Amino acid sequence: MDDFIRPPKKVEKKKDKRFVKETLIIIVIVISLALGFVAGYFSKKTNVVHSTNKKGVVEEVYSTMKNNWVNASGEKVDIETDGLKGFVDGLGDIHSSYFTSDEASQFNESVGGNYQGIGVGYTMVSAGAMITKVYDHSPASEQDLKTGDILVSANGHPLAGLDTDKVKEYVRGKPDTTVELGILRGKEQFTKTLTRKAVDTSVSYEIRNQDGKSFGYIQMSTFGTDTANQVEEALKQFKEKNLTSLVIDLRDNGGGYLNAAVNILDLFLPSDKCIYQMKEKNSATKKYYAKTDHYYHFDYGYILVNENTASASELTAGTLQNQLGYKLIGTKTYGKGTAQTQLTLSDGSVLKYTYAKWMLPNGKCIHGKGLTPDIKVDNASLSNITIKKIKTPLQVDQVSSSVKSMQKMLKILGYQVDREDGYFSQASMSALQQFEKDNNLTEDGTYSEDDKLMLIARVMTYIQDQSHDQQYARLLQEMQ
Repeated sequence: MDDFIRPPKKVEKKKDKRFVKETLIIIVIVISLALGFVAGYFSKKTNVVHSTNKKGVVEEVYSTMKNNWVNASGEKVDIETDGLKGFVDGLGDIHSSYFTSDEASQFNESVGGNYQGIGVGYTMVSAGAMITKVYDHSPASEQDLKTGDILVSANGHPLAGLDTDKVKEYVRGKPDTTVELGILRGKEQFTKTLTRKAVDTSVSYEIRNQDGKSFGYIQMSTFGTDTANQVEEALKQFKEKNLTSLVIDLRDNGGGYLNAAVNILDLFLPSDKCIYQMKEKNSATKKYYAKTDHYYHFDYGYILVNENTASASELTAGTLQNQLGYKLIGTKTYGKGTAQTQLTLSDGSVLKYTYAKWMLPNGKCIHGKGLTPDIKVDNASLSNITIKKIKTPLQVDQVSSSVKSMQKMLKILGYQVDREDGYFSQASMSALQQFEKDNNLTEDGTYSEDDKLMLIARVMTYIQDQSHDQQYARLLQEMQ
């Protein structure tokens, strides 16, 4: 996820519209050609044009490709849009992108944490969209959808083989409209009709009483436009109950708007405390301070983090660790210390690009390094698990990345496997057979697509079960 400070909208004159886009396009093509060489057949007739005018060369390349290039792939190509995407992608910055207007709208919706739909997170598997998270107070939770369920159809449209954007088109929709979902749970297949509504996934909070300890618990999934307001509402409730301990769960939070993180940190720090430092191109590093002396103090603060805690999450966690001594519990974070902004172009498309690097209040840059937790605790996860389709069942003596994933998942679930290197051993077969028996699958000891889908579903359910959350258990031990 990316950090943003949104610039004010610029109004472009109509006469500039074609010039702006075509200038970008022709620059794209030249840079793309410079970055990659493709061998092939060429006509013996060669036209050589000598020019020191780079703009002229760019225009020549664009004009030639636009008017004379033959698309032999048979696939639909939008030379303007694809060219712009190729230009930005060719820079090697995974956080910079060119979006069409529709793509930008979807992206900002995901960052903001607000959308119209059923309230689930999912990942694509061969059978459809497998649910990875069900949000509280959502249509999905009200209809008892579960982590590991696979959405195989939406209003009669099969979801297998689609990309995530296409699935969104079928599943999401305007509030008060309905969607009939085909659901695969283990071997059982059934349908449920859900009524869509506005869903806010950015923040959930509650007062928890566990192991004789009372504390405020806030979980953030993104840093959206209203996240800071929701966090402040939580802090008010915690202080009204005179709570002295606060837990912030930032695991799997990929970030969001940098301003949201800054506004949240304003709730914790007095005005003489630095929140972060930033270095923009061609300018000196600048320190940014809290804006108010009205802040919320807790005697004990803890933050749960993992390898997917990134960008705005890292700024929040790092600053609270650096300035207030909050303890980080979990695994080393992702390591993203850059900020992005968006430029809306004259045709409504959007250029998202990196414009600055940010540092923690002490000047430390975490980009590519991440934050080191005060207390390191690993949790079971699906990282490095392949979900590619198993076309032909795998068996003893075969070697495959799919077998390696199978072995890792079986071990997470407590089955006895002797190795996790991808070699299909006799012990691996025995463990798989026991899993097949426990889950009413064909007990043949070969690793099939059905076995894989069931394994992923069971591991997801296992991970979501708080009794298996080692990081949370260590938090309770550490808590004052």
